Amino acid sequence: MDSMNTGVRAHFDRDLLRLHESVLQLGLMVRQAAANGIKALEQGDSELAHEVIAGDVAVNRLRYEVERQCYALLATEQPVAGDLRSIISALTVSSDLERIGDHGKKLARSWLRMLETPCRVPIANISRLADLSLDMLDRALRAYAGRDKAEAIAVCEADEQVDAYYKQTFNVLLSYMLEDPRCIGSATQLLAAAHELERIGDRATNIGERVIYSVTGELADRNQ
Repeated sequence: MDSMNTGVRAHFDRDLLRLHESVLQLGLMVRQAAANGIKALEQGDSELAHEVIAGDVAVNRLRYEVERQCYALLATEQPVAGDLRSIISALTVSSDLERIGDHGKKLARSWLRMLETPCRVPIANISRLADLSLDMLDRALRAYAGRDKAEAIAVCEADEQVDAYYKQTFNVLLSYMLEDPRCIGSATQLLAAAHELERIGDRATNIGERVIYSVTGELADRNQ
């Protein structure tokens, strides 16, 4: 009986490991989508923007595969305690990651829409905001990979800096719109891009919260 239980546990551990690997693969995929969406905006690369938009299909496909793996573990393995928290966390993290992929797609679309505007607005603030948001995402993925509670808490705390810089960026872009009405279209698209970047920070915070929950069982909203 003991050997049977050992075999069942080993099988469960392998499936759980595959689940976590799938989540991290999804994380890398959406991180690249977000980075390329920003790059398309910064460099005016329409071809890259279209690639990001087209790549969202693969992101959605992998997200649903992660969801399928979660449901299979819940239905067939009857996990308890920490294992159950790990599966639930993987399910919610994959949802946030898929949304980050959506944010990357919208960043790419912002550039394509800017092609229709007669005035170009400097994007230095957008680039800085992008650096902050992507750093949060990188740290959130590291926290998830290592079940690192301290890093997860640090990710949640970093969201205040992203929010503050988003407000600063909003004010800068608004000033361009007020000074030159020709720039309203371009600045509006950059405002939309800034919002997507701020939301990436929020999603990273959500991932940090789920890491904390997975490790400790504590479920709290740190994105306030």
